[in-house]
Amino acid sequence: MRTLSSRIRREIEKRDDELVQTARELTRSLRGDKRRQLRNIQDIAEGTDSWKALELFIRYQAARGEIDKEWAESAIQHLGGLQGMATSLASQVVGTEARAVHLALASRVLGYAVRWHTWDTKAREVTE
Repeated sequence: MRTLSSRIRREIEKRDDELVQTARELTRSLRGDKRRQLRNIQDIAEGTDSWKALELFIRYQAARGEIDKEWAESAIQHLGGLQGMATSLASQVVGTEARAVHLALASRVLGYAVRWHTWDTKAREVTE
């Protein structure tokens, strides 16, 4: 399990608006109630030190039909795109691994995605 310095955690928090927006983009095309799948993906992001393991799990969920294949590819692109931010943040504190920051960012985005998706799902229930 990874531990990030308080400075890195604060720097991540400063980027919450951007991360919330990334989560919003991630959930726009998600149909049906996929909160459980999003939480499963978030759990993997929190519990692994490997981006490739997280990417594979997203593909696995799509192969099982739990999430749409196109959404899975989009999610991998969005979450993978956080690597640049992670590298930049990690360079600010000696000894910080960019991959740990990347997975922390991915986990945070997925947490926000659960909230957005819950909002979207409940809003559809009210209008139907």
